[in-house]
Order: sequence, then C-alpha cells, then structure tokens
Amino acid sequence: MIKNKKYDLIIVGGGVIGTFCAYHALLKNKSVLLLEKDAQPYEASFRNFGQAVPSGQRLDTWFEHGRRSLKIYKELQEELDISLVPNGSWYVASDDEELGLLEEMSELLNERDYKNRLYTATETSEINPHFKKDYVKGGLFLPDEASLNPLVMVHRVREYLIKSMGLHYQNLCPVIGVEKKRGIAMLTTANKKTYWADDVILANGRDTQFLFPEHYPSDELKVCKLQMMRLAPQKKILKSNILTGLTIRRYESFHSCPSYQKLSTKPEHAPFKKYGIHMLFKQADDGSIILGDSHEYAPVHKSANFGFEISREINELMLAEAKRITNLEKWDVDQTWAGYYLQGTESEVFTKTIDDVIHIINGIGGKGMTTSPGFTQNYIKNLYL
Repeated sequence: MIKNKKYDLIIVGGGVIGTFCAYHALLKNKSVLLLEKDAQPYEASFRNFGQAVPSGQRLDTWFEHGRRSLKIYKELQEELDISLVPNGSWYVASDDEELGLLEEMSELLNERDYKNRLYTATETSEINPHFKKDYVKGGLFLPDEASLNPLVMVHRVREYLIKSMGLHYQNLCPVIGVEKKRGIAMLTTANKKTYWADDVILANGRDTQFLFPEHYPSDELKVCKLQMMRLAPQKKILKSNILTGLTIRRYESFHSCPSYQKLSTKPEHAPFKKYGIHMLFKQADDGSIILGDSHEYAPVHKSANFGFEISREINELMLAEAKRITNLEKWDVDQTWAGYYLQGTESEVFTKTIDDVIHIINGIGGKGMTTSPGFTQNYIKNLYL
C-alpha cells in the first residue's frame, strides 16, 4: 500500500457486499482499497446458511441478481476453490396449499427458463428417504442452485483479489471519519491514517452508529437477529439444500404465485410466525447438519434490545419441527449461534449517496449470500457509467 495514494475507490467493510464491490471495480481496472475494522470480518456474511438460492428471491427484481450471482460464483470456482458445491435445492411441501404453490412456482420459473422439476410425494420420498413420509406431499427440485461455506468463501475471494487482481487490503483499520474534501473523499482511521479516493462505498453492515448515523432512519431500516444450530457430524444423507413448507410460506418468490393470497394460516403455525421461523437443512462436508432459522426484529439503532442470549424456546421449536420433517441419525446439538443483519423496511436494499462521492449500501437483509455478486455487479456498473 502506497502512503498518501489516492484510490479510485475505497470500500469500508470486508463482508460479502464490500468484497464483491471490490471484485467488480477491479474488473473495470479501478484501483481499490478495502478496509476492515476487525482482524477478520465475521458478521452476517459469515453467520448464515451459505446457500445460493435464487428461487427464493422476489421474481421481479432479486431473482435476476441471484441468477447472475450463481454465474459469478461458478466462474470464480473455476479459478479457485471458493467452496461452491452445485448440489441443487429441494422445496418440500407439507400440505396441499404448499404443493399448489410449488406447482405455480414451477410454471413461473419455466417462463424464466430456470431449470426445475416437480416430483410427486412418492418420488420425493424415494429420492430423499430421510424425509418422513407423512410430511411430504410433493417436491420441487432446482438443479442449478448451490451451497457455499460462509466461513471461508469471502476470505478466499478476498485473497484471490489481493494476489491476482491488485486489491489493496487493510484489516484492523476502523474508519472514524469520512468527508468530501477538495472534491474527493477523505477517510480518517482510528490509528490516525488518512486515505483519499474519488469514491467511497460504506458497506459496514449493522455498525451504523459510527459513520453518518443520521442517514440510517429507523423507518427505513431494521436489524434482524437470527438463530441457527449445528448438529453433530453424522452419516452423509442430505445431498442438497433442503427448504421446507414453512420456507415456501415465507420466501418472497412465492408471493408472486396466484394462490399465495389465499394461503391459510394454521393454529400450529402461530409460534413459528411469532419468531419468524422457517426450517432449512444443509449438511456440511464433515457430516454436521446446519438447521434453522429464526428472525426477530428491532429498530436499526436498537440491536441491544435483543440482549446477548440464545433463546432456548426458539431452539426447541426448531428442533421439534425438524424432527417432524426428517429422520436423522443424531440430534445432538454441537453449536448454536446468532447472526445480525440490517434489512430495509420499504425497499429491498438501502442505498444512499452523500456529497456525490460517499455511497452507502446496506439493508440487503438475509439475501446477501444469494444475491450480492449480481447486485454489486449492477451497482458498480452504474457507479462508473
């Protein structure tokens, strides 16, 4: 890194949004500095399922971002191992209403030339014998979707950008001030360093209290706390991402289905709705199984309202529902954790430009892993029109 060098772009925040903004800017031959406040980024980009599932995104907008993201992930996987596993996704319906949504979704995906196949209850159970037969009413399989390991993917992409594309990176470098000066952006860090750039992107996740807190209104953003758990390693039985009936009822893509508005809410769904629980399953390379997750919300600047504890009630609800869906060899919980991310209340991502040179990207919600590469490609393209 050259002292007092002016960059084309400085990015604050080393998560998935910041890393892929850097990637697309480097592809445009821009000089880029990526700053990270911690020794390693470890927030929402690393505390998630690690699924690339465009089929769950809003069809009129974010589905295409997800589709482009899959293409970008697969291109990167050809250059280095970013942990991408093209294992596909299964949606499993538990009742006739959910099955009707899967049938309608299949038609909507066919209109978009997105590979999918409907399966009967018998076929779904034969392919996935770990499902309990009384749960399964049918399934929809998306062969092109994939899994990623969120603990390593962003780190591997960043190292590739440093070694092969000329990214400058500085960790343990919290930014405490950004302002427009002499027509460009000046950044000041806690360790008394100053950096200059034509443009700055703030992709600093839920840490909104330090830089321009007045630009994160509570009526436009909220913070989400989610819980997940990891079961002890066991025999490999889950070949794909598994998304269940509660997921069909929650994911935004299904809002486009004609019968979605007629979907009834059963009394037994009430506790799951209270905590925003929808059940996902994914088996890691070591045989451990990740399952969850839940969603609780608070105003953008009040994440302390959540406290620091993991809710036993939520974990028990998720385990009970998981046991209703599938047969597993072991149900021993090895780990349980919480993740936090910002989510827009009025829009699906929060973007704002201050003084022409300072650009905020935040509030992408839980779709960051699936859509960030495609979304940032479009964002960087527009930034450099």
